[in-house]
Amino acid sequence: MPEQRPDLRATQLAFTSYLRDPDQHPIPDGLDERRINVYRQLIFNNVSSLLSDFFPVIRTLLDQAEWDQLVRDFLVTHQADTPYFTQLAGEFVDFLATRQAVQPAYPFLTELAHYEWVELALYISEDSPPQQPVPDNDLQTTSLTLSPVAWPLQYRFAVHRIGVGYCPTEPDEQPASLLVFRDRSESVRFYELQPMALQLLLSIQETPGLVPEQWLSSQADIYNYPDKGRFIAMGMQLLQQLNGLGVLTQSESTRHDSSARPVNNTSTFDSSR
Repeated sequence: MPEQRPDLRATQLAFTSYLRDPDQHPIPDGLDERRINVYRQLIFNNVSSLLSDFFPVIRTLLDQAEWDQLVRDFLVTHQADTPYFTQLAGEFVDFLATRQAVQPAYPFLTELAHYEWVELALYISEDSPPQQPVPDNDLQTTSLTLSPVAWPLQYRFAVHRIGVGYCPTEPDEQPASLLVFRDRSESVRFYELQPMALQLLLSIQETPGLVPEQWLSSQADIYNYPDKGRFIAMGMQLLQQLNGLGVLTQSESTRHDSSARPVNNTSTFDSSR
């Protein structure tokens, strides 16, 4: 392939720079202003429309000027790593994560964007939810894994309640613990979790093959719970509810070796994408 002429490459770079940031870059010499502005407006409007669809709550919170500036900043400063429209939402979350201090009126913006992105990410995921729940008789002693389309999440802000009528300026005293998952009917569902439920799901996620009875027993010891039997019973009741949602499955080792009992390991949660 012949090497591009330097003047053509320079024109291309100037052209794309103007399309992204017309306030800081002039129209390249020799290009028709009316035609190039059609491209400029199309790019901005298409990206703005896509992001509005991906982040409807954020769009309702920001006025037109705030939204337009956010979209423009995204176009100007963010280097996207994908050409696919469906992955643009994830790029926008990454962009917001690098500029949290730029929106002081909306300190929750990055977490809210992540929360809105999760629904799309799970909906288009090529992974599938478990087709059958774990049999109740096996639930206590079997090795479990979490559905690949079930994500336990924790946010500093109550992102699931944020809207026009609720825009917090400070994080809640207690983090918001949530479960977002795609069910067998291909619907994405959202559940608010108690701290114990979140910790259990995170432990299963981080340690595939976790045995509930062992984990609950160890937690009772860690927190010095006075009635271990009652604590385990409460935990199993919670586990049955989660199993009913279709977010749990038996690990492969359990299916082939019923005596397998992996060691459990609870680690901290990272809410980054």
